[in-house]
Amino acid sequence: MVSAVDLAKPSDFAEVEEEREAGGGRGPGGPRYVARAELVLSGPDHRPLGQGGLDPDPLEHLAAVFAQVRTEAGEEAELVVDLVPVRGSKVARRRRVLMRRATRRGPSAYGEQLGSGGRGGVMDVLRGGLGGAGGPGVGQGPVRVPRQSDLSEGVGKFTPGAEVFAAQVLVRCVARHPRQAQARLHQVMAAMEAFSGENRLVPVGPKRGLWRGYSNVWWLRRGFDRRLQRGDFAPRRRQWVTWQEIAGLLKPPTARCGAPNVARCGGVVPPAPAALPTWTGQREVLPLGLVTGPDGNERLAGARTADVLFGAFYGKSGFGKTEMGLVQCLARAYAGDGCWFLDPHGAAWQRARPYLAHPAVAGRVWEVNLARPAMDDRMACWNPLSMEGRAVEEVQDVVGSVVGAVASAHAWGENATRARTILSSAARTLAHLSHHLVSTGHPQLQPTVFQIRTLLEDEEWREAVLAVLDPQEATFWRRSFPDMEASARNPVTNALYRMDNSLSLKAFLGSPRSAYDVRRAMDERQIVFVCPSGTGESDDLVTALLLFDLFRAGMSRIDTAVEGLAPFWTWADELTAVDGASHGHIAKILEQLRKFEVRFMGMTQMAMRLSAETRAALMQNQSLLSATAADFDEAGFVTRRLPGIDPETVLGLDKYEYIQSVMLRGRRTTPFRVRGVPVDEVFADYRNEAGLPALDAAIDTNLGRRTVGEILQVQRGLDDAILDHLVTGRTSKPRPAGDEGGDVVRTLRPY
Repeated sequence: MVSAVDLAKPSDFAEVEEEREAGGGRGPGGPRYVARAELVLSGPDHRPLGQGGLDPDPLEHLAAVFAQVRTEAGEEAELVVDLVPVRGSKVARRRRVLMRRATRRGPSAYGEQLGSGGRGGVMDVLRGGLGGAGGPGVGQGPVRVPRQSDLSEGVGKFTPGAEVFAAQVLVRCVARHPRQAQARLHQVMAAMEAFSGENRLVPVGPKRGLWRGYSNVWWLRRGFDRRLQRGDFAPRRRQWVTWQEIAGLLKPPTARCGAPNVARCGGVVPPAPAALPTWTGQREVLPLGLVTGPDGNERLAGARTADVLFGAFYGKSGFGKTEMGLVQCLARAYAGDGCWFLDPHGAAWQRARPYLAHPAVAGRVWEVNLARPAMDDRMACWNPLSMEGRAVEEVQDVVGSVVGAVASAHAWGENATRARTILSSAARTLAHLSHHLVSTGHPQLQPTVFQIRTLLEDEEWREAVLAVLDPQEATFWRRSFPDMEASARNPVTNALYRMDNSLSLKAFLGSPRSAYDVRRAMDERQIVFVCPSGTGESDDLVTALLLFDLFRAGMSRIDTAVEGLAPFWTWADELTAVDGASHGHIAKILEQLRKFEVRFMGMTQMAMRLSAETRAALMQNQSLLSATAADFDEAGFVTRRLPGIDPETVLGLDKYEYIQSVMLRGRRTTPFRVRGVPVDEVFADYRNEAGLPALDAAIDTNLGRRTVGEILQVQRGLDDAILDHLVTGRTSKPRPAGDEGGDVVRTLRPY
């Protein structure tokens, strides 16, 4: 029995042995000291230990003790419980012995004996003899046999049908100081008091006064070490326990065990469906992550691409959503499909570059990076107002994209009717001008969004434009526009001036001819990474323009038969920020582009911050749902779509762990656990650092990239070049680079 004195000052009275290494030395960290104890039942074997419940968890104190073990300092602590089943015949024999003993004791109540048993006692015989009459047995009362409750108490835990095990419990603690080793040993023994009931576990070994030798004395030490090292089973006589007594030591810790050193299983999640295909690079499978099969082996599972139309990925920042998206994007790229990855921070692009430099895909890569360009950096160009390759009937689509993007990015509500009217009229006029210039063989003079301000503010320039267009196009500008107050133009001109403050936007949107064309990327299976970061307050605007253009391009595929459409996979990272700029177009993508083979995957930290229409469309149409750790509200929202999964399970997921549910041959699977796999593991054989210069050269060729300085030079002279062509019929080019001062010159050198 461990007394209060033992626990208070263990090192003063206990024997601890110094441990030596196999060669006889003391090890690099100095000597280590070992404290040993074998725990046995203190009372009769049929008296049960305590049967602890789950609240509090009986392992709570043990886990707290082991949490204090400093393994880096050479400390160790072991609690070994060995169990061997006891044959039923031996248990029955022991039960009969206990029943005979209870019979001899006779009936009892409240611990007091009520009388003799069936054979009578000495005092009963004497009382019968003094009474005289009738001889032996005459005058005695009826024989009193033990009651059923007395028999049950006598048998104890060895009731018929009980499953009994012989137990061997060994405790070994190692530390750099003898007092530390003995103190840790006593902590473990004190934690074992949680299993005490009518019986308890106490250490064996000699004791004299306050001194306790436990199993460290020389005659017990060798047998203890042999059993611990070799696994020998040699407990003391009849150390029998039932499974109910020992279950608390054998079960895993529950959720009520709050010790920090407990490995958590993360809740109950069904296994992955056996029918999920294993991804080995095949074209018709999209990788999901590592799943564990019934044999305990991991495999890289996937989903059939025919079953995946839209996907939603939720969870905390830094838990692997972007990495999963990159793995899937690269898989589709190497499978030959077209891809479009919206990467607001540019980190995904930097991670993907070495794996896109492989010759198998490098010729199809596009990069649009708006992150703080220098004047000699090369950049792709895009003109949202370009009509090159488009019919005049598409003017309304172009106008809708531009107006919708600007209105959404600058939060124009339904009340900003005059601003919308002015911007719509300006975009329509410039789009018709672009169509006129393209049809007359001058696509290099097409106006850009920066010419909207010129159209509004320069009357001479506006009249020159109207002179070459249909007379109906001039109605608004000659009748309605002059009567509008100057303040009506302010929302439009303010938005345009903000764009003019961004060097990256001026370079990206400032060229008359577009190299970036999403429809061409769809048809030619290009691999497109768009990084709109670094554009400051205009970031929402360019993101909105890109998403509106993606929707327009997808809808334009109506001119192609469905069987002739190439699948085009799109990923949007940080969907919450993107959704704010899209003004409902993400919902339209999710609702309508399925018919045109455009697949959309959205990744976001907080589903509740998405707009209601985007959130509803994403959850309604998703065929791949993935969740990693999130706060309680987010976890509750997601788990309502994952049957059988508790929010606490999602809350406890580790980094790069997910719970997913996918469509499998037209039916939704039960949720299953997935472990993320990094890009550098899946595509290690495709990493090509040496090919990065060749990749940049290929992108320059694919997109016709020019330096920022060259693009800005063209943009500075575009107003005059257009006016000169409209007035004189000549084609001019911008002023020479380096002529930075003074007013814009009207007379320019011809091409």
